[in-house]
Amino acid sequence: MAFLGDVAAAGLGAAVTDTIFNPLAMITVRLQVDKDKVLYRDLRQCALRIFQEEGLLGLWLPGLVATWMRAFTQTGLRLGLYPSIKRLYQSAGLGDDNLAVKICSGATTGSLGAAIANPVDLIRVRLQGEAGLLRNGVYATGLRAGHPPRHAHTPRAFVDIFQQEGLGGLWRGVSANVARASLLSSAQLTTYDQCKQMAVHAGWLDGPKLHLASSCLSGFVAQIACMPADVVKTRVQCGQGVFRHPLHCAACILREEGPRGFYRGFAPAAARQVPVMAVQMPIVEQIRKRLFGLDYM
Repeated sequence: MAFLGDVAAAGLGAAVTDTIFNPLAMITVRLQVDKDKVLYRDLRQCALRIFQEEGLLGLWLPGLVATWMRAFTQTGLRLGLYPSIKRLYQSAGLGDDNLAVKICSGATTGSLGAAIANPVDLIRVRLQGEAGLLRNGVYATGLRAGHPPRHAHTPRAFVDIFQQEGLGGLWRGVSANVARASLLSSAQLTTYDQCKQMAVHAGWLDGPKLHLASSCLSGFVAQIACMPADVVKTRVQCGQGVFRHPLHCAACILREEGPRGFYRGFAPAAARQVPVMAVQMPIVEQIRKRLFGLDYM
């Protein structure tokens, strides 16, 4: 049952880092949802406007509970199951810790985590996309200014979406979410694992310094790989009937915004992803070793 310790360590490390960087996640969502740049144009202007209108808590709190839930489900499974899945593929004869095994392992854990935890991620995106300053029960700022909140709080959001959209509503955008997580996980974990492996062979000590260096590179590579799917996922999850399916959404983005539309919000996404990985993976590695007595990944 060592994989339970793997998942718990990954979830705990993700919860810590996702809390720290939740403002950047929310800015990314708002930029992706506001495709016409009505309120938010870029990272700096978006962050400044939210801070001026809603304060520091307005940047930090929206979607935070859902972010914690996502850390212990989607991210916990994505990172935590990687060593076990890699050993499984190795025993099945796919190779001895080669690049193909790493890519397949990362893609598998990313897909599995995203498919299982899609409702949590959907609620996080919706809460962050519609967030704003409340006055007299309606939003005074944000993309839904003049409207009341669609959900009273995070647990209620699950009930509301189920009642209004059915069970399928909770898995809206799951294919785009799975595609994003598969690309993210395979790129990130393969880069991280490969960098560590090459550095150790070159004489580096497998420890925090190596984990930090590998993490920074893996975060940047991962965000480049998954960004188009990330934009599609966010638009579909927030669209509520605007798009028939992710491919329809992708076609609309390409037609209306061109290829650059798939990288809308890349700056805050990368500004979050790289430091998140730089903080998250070393923390996960230390939790694995010191709290659960596991080897480094």
